[in-house]
Amino acid sequence: MSVRLPSSTATRTTTNKAAAATPAVTAPPAGLRKGDTGPKVKQLQDALVKLGYLTKAQVATGPGTFGAQTEAAVKKFQGDKKLPTTGYYGEQTQAALKKALGGTPTTPTTPTTPGAKPPVISAPSPNSDSRNGADIDTIVLHHTASNDGKADLSWMRNPDSKVSAHYMVDRDGKIYQLVGDDKRAWHAGKSELHGVPTDVNGRSIGIEIVNDGSGKTAFTEAQYKALTQLTSHLKEKYDVPMKNIVGHADVAVPKGRKNDPAPNFDWTRLRKGIS
Repeated sequence: MSVRLPSSTATRTTTNKAAAATPAVTAPPAGLRKGDTGPKVKQLQDALVKLGYLTKAQVATGPGTFGAQTEAAVKKFQGDKKLPTTGYYGEQTQAALKKALGGTPTTPTTPTTPGAKPPVISAPSPNSDSRNGADIDTIVLHHTASNDGKADLSWMRNPDSKVSAHYMVDRDGKIYQLVGDDKRAWHAGKSELHGVPTDVNGRSIGIEIVNDGSGKTAFTEAQYKALTQLTSHLKEKYDVPMKNIVGHADVAVPKGRKNDPAPNFDWTRLRKGIS
């Protein structure tokens, strides 16, 4: 004998089955950019569809491909959440996406707007070229190899030196900007990031700290204060992962070619100040 369920019970049963059949839409891991492909990109697209930043028809033309439409949707989402509109799906954007989808971020979120940029002194250097469209996702710290900021600044502004950095932090804490953030400064040379050969100059901001690099000359209080404020601003503005805030020693090839910023540089102090 069949038993007819009450209409309300039948409706609940159908709804529960549909809910069970539909997987939850979640935010993928951070680190996606235009040109990437695969299931993580599809996961990002599904999340953007759910939030109304992409349509199913748009995704159908390139499922799992991070193309122009997906980049535009990420930028729109970032703009709505008061994030830097880079189009790069980094840690900040991931945290905001998790929150928008109703989840709880598993990693601490950073402020939604970049911290104030500290005062800088303009000292343009001709030693730069184009990033060729590369996004900024790395910050590299250097020592100037001397304790004479005036001479160091002059050398990086000399066309014959063929070296430069975006910023130089002098012994008194003054910050000089030699190359605009949008340009590729010449500071890292032959390099790799986390063991992968890459054009570090093309994707990074280079910061020179006036210090001889011997490990015997202390970095000044004024330098740590200025460097913390500058690095914090750049990290937030360009959504740079903490693991990509490195010294020249970490990226130079071959290993051991450089020791920057210096053996006595207090990385713990800087990272605590940034976080």
